[in-house]
Amino acid sequence: MSRLLNLLRASRAVKKAHFMSRADVLRLQERRWRAMARYALEVSPFYRRHLAGVDVGRCQITDIPPLTKELLVENWDEMVPDKRLRRAALEAFLNEPQNWGKLLHGRWMVSMTSGTTGAALAIPHDIAAVDWGHACQNLRNSASPHSASQPPLPLFRRRLKAIAFVTATAPSISAAMLATRPWVGELFCGYHKINVTSPWHEILQEVQRIQPDVLMGYASVMGRLAQSQLNGELNLQLPQDRGCIWAGGDALTPGIRDLCRRAFGLEVFNMYGCGETLGIARQWRGMEHLHSHDDMMVFEAVDAADQPVPDGVLSDHALATPLINKALPLLRYRINDRVSFGPVHEHWPFKRVEQIYGRSTMTYVFKAPERRVFVGTRFLFVMEHRSDMAAFQFRQTAADAVECLLIPKPGADEATLLHELLAAMRSSLDESGCQGVKCTARIVAQLVPSLRTGKVEQNVPLPDETE
Repeated sequence: MSRLLNLLRASRAVKKAHFMSRADVLRLQERRWRAMARYALEVSPFYRRHLAGVDVGRCQITDIPPLTKELLVENWDEMVPDKRLRRAALEAFLNEPQNWGKLLHGRWMVSMTSGTTGAALAIPHDIAAVDWGHACQNLRNSASPHSASQPPLPLFRRRLKAIAFVTATAPSISAAMLATRPWVGELFCGYHKINVTSPWHEILQEVQRIQPDVLMGYASVMGRLAQSQLNGELNLQLPQDRGCIWAGGDALTPGIRDLCRRAFGLEVFNMYGCGETLGIARQWRGMEHLHSHDDMMVFEAVDAADQPVPDGVLSDHALATPLINKALPLLRYRINDRVSFGPVHEHWPFKRVEQIYGRSTMTYVFKAPERRVFVGTRFLFVMEHRSDMAAFQFRQTAADAVECLLIPKPGADEATLLHELLAAMRSSLDESGCQGVKCTARIVAQLVPSLRTGKVEQNVPLPDETE
């Protein structure tokens, strides 16, 4: 019953924010981040040192020094408010596979981050914060606040069937969110879990058997499913009125969007977040961009000195302050994604997220012959507006070589595509002082996903041997 009350309270607060002015949302956001900062000072010896000299009742949020992952790891046990959340205890809990998807002491959802923002960590979330995430999933689904509402009970038609592709071979955030969803959700939609690291032919067989209405998972998996549908390996009939496709966890490219549109007749909705913060932004029906959850998160696009950048300018990195989760207070937590913001939506009081490039695993170290560091974001810039590619992957093949594997969109001029791609790669490398690095590109039938996560990484550098 407490979960149901959590969900009702969260749903009421989430929906109330829909009808606020932008100024009111910012005032609500400020009240919540100041409350979180006071809470952090109360429970954490680390924050009492970290915020020494900062008056959290009067300061601007930019006066709070950012928190890096290194600081988080080094000071973990002095940051969490409960000794049962200390790092060794969380790791011991997750070392037992039977605990995956269970609540720790009935209070906390614990999962392992994927490691795309650095080293993997066991992260706790208050179950109340998890329920806020579920409330957002249910309510932020429309182009207008007036049409955003909980889905109706399916009294006279069958429940929706959803497939969630999760990493079941590890205590992943996707599997934990599914396992800990409120029981009331089963009244509206039945969820089927598929391990995304299973052999592809087994995944296709299970998807075909279930015949879902809703697909949820990595964007790269949605692209592979769409390609299988177009190739005749899959025969799904997603309903055009109630069906939907949610993608997150990796980049949703124009090529993947186009594949899903042609294969299933549906637009793909994008989601963005990370294991430490849960949801940061999402795309709603009738919208072209992601919109940040400004009532639940302070999400900042900043330059190298941690100062705000103007709208339309790509940041050096981002800073996130979750406002609901008290299991691990994070103030201005650094995420090595590059983002740019746009104007507030005309019907919603939330900031638009126009671009996202990340994560930190895309840094290449070349030796050609001298050592050169190249950020793979530059490769992603090349691909940003290309819809003639269904999928792509940049791979470092040697200390002085990198290649691009790509799957063209059906009907694309392959020779022109390869020529333009190679020219763009060469230009990006040369501009970064990597003139000695060889680059190649070739067309492949499929891209191999990561054995650990099941998603297709867009940048795969070799480990830096000098580290």
